[in-house]
Amino acid sequence: MSPTGTGRPLLDADEARVARASRELTKLAAAMVSRPMDRDLHEQMRSFLETESEPALTSWDVLVARTPDELKERISTVLTAQALRRVS
Repeated sequence: MSPTGTGRPLLDADEARVARASRELTKLAAAMVSRPMDRDLHEQMRSFLETESEPALTSWDVLVARTPDELKERISTVLTAQALRRVS
């Protein structure tokens, strides 16, 4: 995702990685509720844990280490870019 006209991604690499991991884990968790003994689903979870979990956790550590001022700045930047996207 990039703000209109900038060519730059809306989210930085750590933010994007955490967002992707969160979406994938939510999808897997919801599927586990309805299909708890699905072997394919278990394999998908194992694959996620083996390949994506550690990088996502490392990115999470980066995000939670941000100061309140850094977080406010990022929120402002993202919200502004989203608003500009909507009006264009």
